[in-house]
Amino acid sequence: MSTIKSKNALTTERTQLLRDDSTSSNYIGENEREANQTVLLPIDTTYSGELRYIIKNSLPVLVTFVFQYLIQTMIPIYFASKLGSKHLSAASLSITTLYVSGPVIFNGFSTSLDTLCSTAYGAGHYKKVGLYCQRCITILLIISIPLSIFWANSRILLKHFADDEELLELCVSYLQIVPIGAPAIVIFECGKRFLQSQNKFSAPTRVIVFAVPLTLLLNVIFLDKLDIFGPVTAFVITYWCMALSLGVYIFKVDGYQCWDFDTDLPDLFTGWSQFFQLGIPGVLMILSEALAFQILTLLSTRFGETQLAAQSVVSTLASLAFQIPFSIGICSSTRIANIIGARSENYKITIRVVLGLACFLSFFNFTWMLLFRYPLARLFSDDTDLVNTICYLFTVVGFNQFLDCINIICAAVLRGQGRQKIGSGLSLISYYVIATPCEFYMGFHMGLEVFGLWLGLAVGVTFLSVAELICVIYSDWEGIIEKSKSMI
Repeated sequence: MSTIKSKNALTTERTQLLRDDSTSSNYIGENEREANQTVLLPIDTTYSGELRYIIKNSLPVLVTFVFQYLIQTMIPIYFASKLGSKHLSAASLSITTLYVSGPVIFNGFSTSLDTLCSTAYGAGHYKKVGLYCQRCITILLIISIPLSIFWANSRILLKHFADDEELLELCVSYLQIVPIGAPAIVIFECGKRFLQSQNKFSAPTRVIVFAVPLTLLLNVIFLDKLDIFGPVTAFVITYWCMALSLGVYIFKVDGYQCWDFDTDLPDLFTGWSQFFQLGIPGVLMILSEALAFQILTLLSTRFGETQLAAQSVVSTLASLAFQIPFSIGICSSTRIANIIGARSENYKITIRVVLGLACFLSFFNFTWMLLFRYPLARLFSDDTDLVNTICYLFTVVGFNQFLDCINIICAAVLRGQGRQKIGSGLSLISYYVIATPCEFYMGFHMGLEVFGLWLGLAVGVTFLSVAELICVIYSDWEGIIEKSKSMI
């Protein structure tokens, strides 16, 4: 693992980002170490170097998340639609149920690795990077047991949402296969973050690039033979191939340098408290936002077919727009945690670059949604009323995206700092204390319909973005760096 060889050396994917224990003694005296004082390494990076690092590494992250979305959602729904409208409805309901009860929990809890693994890597505690990954996999595998029991017995819940007995049977059949793939989802998510913490952002992308054609092929093969079991079987097999391929990559190609091969059972089952302290708020952050958008879509059904169709279009494009700042946020979170672990003043440069990118992306998403709203609307429909409704909604959705970019990236900074509790608390207040009542008032009482729902959501996101931005700007960096000592 290479080190920074000069003060102006640019950051690369394989650079040990900030600190090498053999050189840190140039700055930290032995007496200071013994006194347990935090002495920060001087700045040895540049604005251009930080910008290049984040943009370069966010591209493979973007590809990875888009392809995961295709594998988890779009491809199964597409092939289920080939079996008929009832199968399409069953797949949509099953995937929504699976998402909020599985991947959201796994993704949210594994954000603890964004803090722990990345901080340990920045501090040069390389074996701890692997140990943290192993502990997180162990915890999530245990959590997946009750989740699998729920999926296998999902009729208990779904019967309250599906009145049609045939639709209910299709949903139950779909979810009963999912437990077979649960360990693969856990291994891939944790393995992905294990590599990203070492700044190996392109490794998961290399694996998932081959997974998309595989899942397409499996769906084609299974669709006629297995009916509704076809898409979910293809999903499970694909995820197992992804998990195994990522494991082979780590142990045979790159990433094994940080794996702890001497871990025993007592090591795996100790030190869990910090995972729950970081992981539960991480779950709440992601789950609160996911459910907020589900509520918005559910409320849209009250305003007629045209309004619901327009909501489907703008929410799909909003999900696409979300991926760009989210990818930037992943790289920013890793970079900041590396800096904290290294106890370096590089945070002064990095945080300015990150916030600058947040502002740029806010204007970028807002601009393309407004400028291209008519061409985009016509891609989905030729109906004049629907096109006009979509374009009308794009004005408020674009404003929401302007604010959400700041929220997404500031939330990532808070994760890198290990301050998930702040992010989760603000998310719950913003979406359910502020946004949801505003949605009801503006959408129903003021008669603004779906436009009012998005406007109410924008009010909540405004509060969330401003609050998170204030938390980031006024961060006690030295206190955060000092606290990271006990964390790793």
